[in-house]
Amino acid sequence: MKNSNIINVLYTNLRTVSSSVFGKKKYREKGFLALLIVAIVSFNSCKEEKQPEIVSEEKTEAPINWNNEVIYHVMQRSFYDSDGDLHGDLNGFVEKLDYLKDLGVTTILFTPLYESDFYHNYFPTNYDNIDPEYGTKADYINFVKAVHKKGLNFLMDMETQYAQSGNVWFDDSYKNPKSEYSDFIYYTDSLNLHPEQIFMKPNSPLKDFNLWPDKKRNIVLLDLNHQKVKDYMMDFYTYWVDPNKDGNFDDGVDGFRIDHIMDDLDYKGIFVNMYQDFWKPIFTECKSINPNVFVLGEQSNWNDYGEEMVSKSGADAAFSFPLRFALAGEEGTHDMYIDPTSKGVKMDPTRIHNEVKETMKRFSDSTFSVNFLENHDTSRWASVVNNNEGQKRVAAVLNVLLPGIPSIYYGQELGLTGVKQEYGSDANHIPVREAFPWTSNYNDKGNAVWYKDTGEWWTISFWNNESVKDFALETQKADASSLWNHYKSLLSLRTKHDAFRLGNYEPLEVENEHILAFKRTYSNEAFVVMLNVSDEEVTTDNSGFNNTVYHKNSKIEEGKLTLDAYGFIIIKL
Repeated sequence: MKNSNIINVLYTNLRTVSSSVFGKKKYREKGFLALLIVAIVSFNSCKEEKQPEIVSEEKTEAPINWNNEVIYHVMQRSFYDSDGDLHGDLNGFVEKLDYLKDLGVTTILFTPLYESDFYHNYFPTNYDNIDPEYGTKADYINFVKAVHKKGLNFLMDMETQYAQSGNVWFDDSYKNPKSEYSDFIYYTDSLNLHPEQIFMKPNSPLKDFNLWPDKKRNIVLLDLNHQKVKDYMMDFYTYWVDPNKDGNFDDGVDGFRIDHIMDDLDYKGIFVNMYQDFWKPIFTECKSINPNVFVLGEQSNWNDYGEEMVSKSGADAAFSFPLRFALAGEEGTHDMYIDPTSKGVKMDPTRIHNEVKETMKRFSDSTFSVNFLENHDTSRWASVVNNNEGQKRVAAVLNVLLPGIPSIYYGQELGLTGVKQEYGSDANHIPVREAFPWTSNYNDKGNAVWYKDTGEWWTISFWNNESVKDFALETQKADASSLWNHYKSLLSLRTKHDAFRLGNYEPLEVENEHILAFKRTYSNEAFVVMLNVSDEEVTTDNSGFNNTVYHKNSKIEEGKLTLDAYGFIIIKL
């Protein structure tokens, strides 16, 4: 066969291969050209008999077992300010990556980064832009690369079902049916007078939502049924997986948190079968680019385990809301807008065991559940337990050592306090999203007190009372008995021992109803964890447990184990 004919055959066959392998058009052309170049070079090489054969072995990474990970959930605006404007930013976060490594976490989860008039960024004015108070797109890429160089992962938080006034999609299309953006917003009428709104009935007047510090904005639903929106979101999500499309994911996210994910958005009956029709194609395409992309869905019904959402949407994980309610001794609530008020917690070992077992039944080795005590929507755990030091420490043991992926909300490791308030605006949540106290003086460099002197939330802030001296990282790192060192010790145990990450879970029966006891076993390694979840001293049979690896307020003598109020012991068998 002549050389020209061979090349023609290669051209035709490789077109077919590139179409099936690379899928979307924007990847097909690059893939085809790459394959054609390789084929031609290989063909020419074959003509030289003495040229050695070169075998390419593309390295493939093994799938990540996310049970090995620990998530650090952080509102970046409140973490570390690098430029003196009081807002935490991307460059500031890069400066503090060693702090996270030292603590023992492996994965960073931000709140949204895109441009927004809301301080928390959950409703964007522009999906494509990074909020300038966090930095530039170049700062973002530098941040992601720095995260990966430290051996950490980064999860991007996404709320991509709404737009606010201020977003050109809504501003230009409202009352303007001829707008090029009319297809992006869901209107209930042909004149674009009635956009579908969050929390509102159809055809309601526009609702003004109050924003910190003194703005008003509307929140409307995107037309998630329209192909233009679906195409936009497909490109939007896949962009963050590999921003420069070079197949090297050092600049790409390791996954996403999907806020408020629902099968019937806001129960309006407008956008239904969302798991399979909207979300699954996006997740599938992201994973086709990088198979290790991790998707964590926040199920909107907090009473739900989330396994249906994971199964139908193709997400990898859900949050352990039922376990969180059990740990707090609270009745389950539907969502963040019905928040129970607690005056301390009363843990029921039986209920906690049952929730752990129920969760484990619903999630397999390839799907996961994320354990947490607090997040950006809930009151701080230290406030839930009325600052009870023992309950803070016992809960930390369970947060880190129970089956599942632990998530630690920034400042939880310091015992920060904060309770949601009613200010009639999104400032309600500022008390649970306060600046991380690197030092006890809010005027010190880096402390991101962006809300300083803007309202009552600052007046009641822990920064303005003596507790900040105890909360400050500089104080706790110097105190071997601090809560921060407690978290660090627990995370070190989890990292060192496979049993706490990958092991099975066996509830242990003990004679005292106030003792929560379980065994974690993996391969030839086993540990027993025993905790007194009451405010009274308890005793139980020692049962030959002698190899203590970590404990607090416990003692073993004369064949008896004594646990003081909220004492615990971790024993290696």
